[in-house]
Amino acid sequence: MTLENTASNNQKIGSINALRFAACMFVLFYHFCFVFYYAKTTQVDIPVLRELFKYGYLGVELFFIISGFVISLSAESRNAYSFLKSRLGRLYPVFWASAVVTGVFLVFGGAIINQPLGLNKFLANLTMVPQIIPGSYTLLDPSYWTLAVEIKFYFIILLLLIFKQFKRIELFSIITSVFIALGIFFTDMPIIWTSYFIAGILFYKVYKEGLTPWRIFGLCNTLFISIYFALARIPNHNANFAGADFNPTTITLYILSFFIIFLLISLNKFKIPNNKYVNILGVLTYPLYLLHQQIARILFTYANIKNIPLYISFVFIILLLFVLSYIIHKLFERHGRVFIDHKIDRIVPGFLKRL
Repeated sequence: MTLENTASNNQKIGSINALRFAACMFVLFYHFCFVFYYAKTTQVDIPVLRELFKYGYLGVELFFIISGFVISLSAESRNAYSFLKSRLGRLYPVFWASAVVTGVFLVFGGAIINQPLGLNKFLANLTMVPQIIPGSYTLLDPSYWTLAVEIKFYFIILLLLIFKQFKRIELFSIITSVFIALGIFFTDMPIIWTSYFIAGILFYKVYKEGLTPWRIFGLCNTLFISIYFALARIPNHNANFAGADFNPTTITLYILSFFIIFLLISLNKFKIPNNKYVNILGVLTYPLYLLHQQIARILFTYANIKNIPLYISFVFIILLLFVLSYIIHKLFERHGRVFIDHKIDRIVPGFLKRL
């Protein structure tokens, strides 16, 4: 029985959708109210919101835990070919549409934020990972950096499926977390996001089969690793945002709360029905995340040049982003997935489909 086929599973999806949307809004308001103010790219000066969303960047960490949970769900009942096709169909149509919309804004407004758009840069970004293309093409939108992290995780899952080892993902996850924890004491390790994906995988296992001593150990280990790396980044945050003074205790409590909330979801102690409103918020999260930062920088800067009051521009920009996200979702989410599915099915040889 799949996750979508029971009442409790419906609540599970509702809880994940609500959490996904909350994480997206946390990141969005962090950029609007905190980053934009300190970067002096706009005149968004709202002290209360600036302090409230100072730690909004941690919404990305929450996204990664969600990915670990959701991808475990998605991959468990698929072979490698089906998983790859589902990821391509889910990610690229909405991404391409969002990149085109962002590109249009940069063509007409990129100059006012010193972000001109070249054709090579745009085409490189359509790959989703322009960093791997010779020429060091910068990201169309700074928020795109998380996509490369997600793709690396998908690639690992794909390898497990190809070699028929997905059933051992829990064992691999716990062993990996132990090596990362040990590595903290011996070397600088560049895999600072891995613990969140592992936590998501283990939370999914808790949801499917319940708590075990090894799962408790793995989650405690990933919690320790996550907090360690989050605190290790404080000097960089303080240097980038002079005077902000990020608090270690606050960061620790945020990450701890993410783990507690996810544990409650996995144990069916935190339930939100997946009605049409919660569902639409969940599906809007992806295009909203892709669109929000660069477009908002342009519009806030333009509003400041034209002396448009902040309370008007702030509300207008948020509403516009929601409308654009909804349009992209309606036009490209399902239709784009079907298009990608058909194209891949036509070009991939039959023996690869059985992987």
